[in-house]
Amino acid sequence: MTAVAILAETPQAPMTGPANSAMRPLPAALSNGLSPQETLRVNAARPTFRTLRAGESLYFQGDESRYIYLLLDGWAFRHQCLEDGRRQILDFALPGAIFGFPAATMQTHGVEALTPCTFSIFTRDTLFDLLQRVPVLSLRFIEIMAGAEARAYEHLTNVGRRTARERVANLLMELLLRSRRVEPMGSTAWMTLPLMQPHIGDALGLASETVCRTLAAMRKDGVLVLRAQRLEALDIERLAEEAGIDRDEARPAPCMARQIQTHLRQDHVISAHC
Repeated sequence: MTAVAILAETPQAPMTGPANSAMRPLPAALSNGLSPQETLRVNAARPTFRTLRAGESLYFQGDESRYIYLLLDGWAFRHQCLEDGRRQILDFALPGAIFGFPAATMQTHGVEALTPCTFSIFTRDTLFDLLQRVPVLSLRFIEIMAGAEARAYEHLTNVGRRTARERVANLLMELLLRSRRVEPMGSTAWMTLPLMQPHIGDALGLASETVCRTLAAMRKDGVLVLRAQRLEALDIERLAEEAGIDRDEARPAPCMARQIQTHLRQDHVISAHC
């Protein structure tokens, strides 16, 4: 194989008005397919935005749900905390992520910035009116939410059925694909990964020591290197295989049960014609 470089409102968080908001374009995940006129409508409906430093929270678990937020740039993560302080990271959010939607009385999770982040802030009425006036944006919202749902299924399978090594491989391959640093037919990829081992552990239900040992073993086996927030894959095909992800299609690998059923049906058809 070839080497592969692979949240309640926080009052301290500054808010800025529409002039500066217009300087921050929508991420491609939201802007794809929008006409120039539709883009102007969307920008006009973004009256405020919020910037966070790394480690600051957009809102906290249990806070009143008042606004809908769009992540314009930076990395953040959703998380839930138990009463004893244990934390489960639910998802890592990249530009285009939506928070606070659909409506709920209280936030069921918190959101924390991994890197400096900028969010557009909408009231629900403003956003719903905008979605009616720009139907293409509604489709982008559906696509983003469907992607988040698919990741939630993968994450549940991670913590419930995969080994520690498979969990780490699946998460890192997922982030590579989401960052679009893996070409369908390419053999190299790398990315800046603003995660520390405790983040990976809290996302996968693993102790930091287990994450450390797993990364060391994968480095020794020539699969990947994660050092100084740079993820470098040394064998992208093997990483995808261990992750259970078909990288060319950017989807989970076919279920073995389905493959067996397909072969059984084919055998049945052949025997029926004998």
